[in-house]
Amino acid sequence: MEDVVRELENKKLELKKKLYEAKEQREKLNEETKKLREKKNELSRQIEKYKKEGLMHKERRNEINKLVAKSKEKRKKLNEECKKIREEINRIKKEYFPNKIPLEVLKQKRDALEFKQMTQQLTKKEEEELIQQLAKLNKEIRERESILEKDERLREYVKKEQELKKKSDKEHEKVQELAERAQREHMEMLECLKMLRKLRKEFKKVEREYIMSKINADKAHREFVSYIQQIREIENKMKNIKEKEKIEKIEKERSVLQKKADEIYERFKRGEKLSTEDLMLLQKAGLI
Repeated sequence: MEDVVRELENKKLELKKKLYEAKEQREKLNEETKKLREKKNELSRQIEKYKKEGLMHKERRNEINKLVAKSKEKRKKLNEECKKIREEINRIKKEYFPNKIPLEVLKQKRDALEFKQMTQQLTKKEEEELIQQLAKLNKEIRERESILEKDERLREYVKKEQELKKKSDKEHEKVQELAERAQREHMEMLECLKMLRKLRKEFKKVEREYIMSKINADKAHREFVSYIQQIREIENKMKNIKEKEKIEKIEKERSVLQKKADEIYERFKRGEKLSTEDLMLLQKAGLI
């Protein structure tokens, strides 16, 4: 029986060691799971933040693009109106010089000759000829402009054309400014999407780690509970063995006492003198 108790004691000590190790492992894994859960929650908050920011930049970009479209349409109408005015200007000019080279072409020729004079190495003769051509062109241009300036209709059309061009240029600047703003919002949106892809990838990785850590922590807890149950079972077995030993000891002592009491009782029946101790033993055994 002692060997059995000793074996149970050793097994209990071994289980207590495993219980401590399981507890340490469980606490370690629970702490790891807690940190991973916090990290997962933080990543969720970051994902939600960049989703909102990305949507905000997208909405801003779309609103600005609507303004761009309106400005483009306005610029288009101004340019069309300006084109019509230009056509009227050219029509009036042709009334004055129906069979001659248009004034704009003369100006282009003059500009080309001036550019040639500034950029090319010319001989003295070539330069003299070029100067004569320029003088002739400038004279004709001035004469035509002098004639055209006197036409009231033309002055009004030119004034109107300049006003329209000014408005068109203003709308063009507005389109460029709005387009730049829309592009900035678009780039911000793309940055948010880039961060979202990165965060979602990290979230999936952390979530996998969290699930595995939770599974391992639960496993360690089950092992911990199992070791407690096994220790309790061993303690119950040891308790039962001790109680059984106690009962056997009492039964043994009682048997010895009964045998001794029977012997004294036989002496009592034979009329032998009994001591006080003998009498007390007989009384204890229930024989008197």
